Amino acid sequence: MNIAIWSDTFPPQVNGVASVARDLAAALADAGHRVAVFSVVDDEREAGTVEGSYAIHKIPALSVPKFIYSGGQLAFAVTPSPAALRALKKFKPDIIHSHTPFVAGWHAVIGKKLLRVPIVGTHHTFFDDYLKHIKLDYAWGRNFSWKIMTAYYNRMDAVTSPSRALAAALQEHGLSVPLHVVPNPANTELFTPVDPAAKQELKQRYGLGKQAIVYMGRTSYEKDIDQAIEAFSLAAKELPDATLMIVGDGPERKRLEALAREKSPDGRIIFTGMLRGEALRDALAANDLFLTASRSENMPVSVIEAMAAGLPVAAVRAKGMPEIVSHGENGLLAEPGRPDLLARIIVQLFSSPDDLAAKAAASRKIAERYSRASIARATAELYEKIIAEHRGKRKNAGGSSPKKVR
Repeated sequence: MNIAIWSDTFPPQVNGVASVARDLAAALADAGHRVAVFSVVDDEREAGTVEGSYAIHKIPALSVPKFIYSGGQLAFAVTPSPAALRALKKFKPDIIHSHTPFVAGWHAVIGKKLLRVPIVGTHHTFFDDYLKHIKLDYAWGRNFSWKIMTAYYNRMDAVTSPSRALAAALQEHGLSVPLHVVPNPANTELFTPVDPAAKQELKQRYGLGKQAIVYMGRTSYEKDIDQAIEAFSLAAKELPDATLMIVGDGPERKRLEALAREKSPDGRIIFTGMLRGEALRDALAANDLFLTASRSENMPVSVIEAMAAGLPVAAVRAKGMPEIVSHGENGLLAEPGRPDLLARIIVQLFSSPDDLAAKAAASRKIAERYSRASIARATAELYEKIIAEHRGKRKNAGGSSPKKVR
């Protein structure tokens, strides 16, 4: 198949949607499909190849000022890109896959209409949890956000969601097109467990304690990292050799560093900043437990990567998290907004080394379900079904020729 992927975010930007779009593009290309990515990318790439497996086409855009959006990198285009649409026509896609409902997403809709090919859209997250970044965190803002999302995704031939929780929310807010749950892929080849000797060596490299705990992700308000720090500080009273490593960067980092100094003046909370590739792999492998207090997660790739590295998970029971963390099997879940309860399960997890090891093995086994190859295979099967249905509808309608793209 010829598969055109459109996304408003793509590496080198660092976020879950960018990672999913990249991993899916690479996995589909590795499976033998022709893949072209069309995205707002903030480097000098125009068109070419990435990792030798898929083409990438840049959509010209303007950056959003930080005083408007403080959540990280964001860009927008004022008008559709004729060059990108010409490249799409030349590529001759069998299907278009949109990962975002913004600039690139609307390009994808235009491409569908011009070329008369089917389009599938993936809704990745609970966007209303991020409205504080654009000063719209009010009831009317949340309602308006859902109306925009469902209006966009109702233009698709089908929609996918990484979690059942988000799928249910979409339907509750008016989604009327076919909906499929397709989990996010993760690089289970890069992130793997290490043996005890290698883990000890990595702990020494990073200066970690006997009970090494890690959080990895954006340091932003919706991740509730302040509650994770509070939970760690409470648990550390019973775990005198525990450390907390916070991997990532974002608008809340300075405030969180100050909070960490207040809660742990002995320096047991370590901030590494942004890590990628092998450096990130090693940082995760050096730890014994993944910790998150976030109440906004849909299906976070960061947690799946940590599970792939063989880490049990201490998290909160909210939104999509219970779908990847099985309470009692590969981790424990606490009620959201209760750092004291989260601290209690951290202590409980470290109370039995054998049980912790069993949960570590279970994490790896569960993570393998989300390998890039298996998710790409499921996605390709869905594409084939949508393409067949689209061709059937066009045949019954008598068919028509694509419009000319100038």
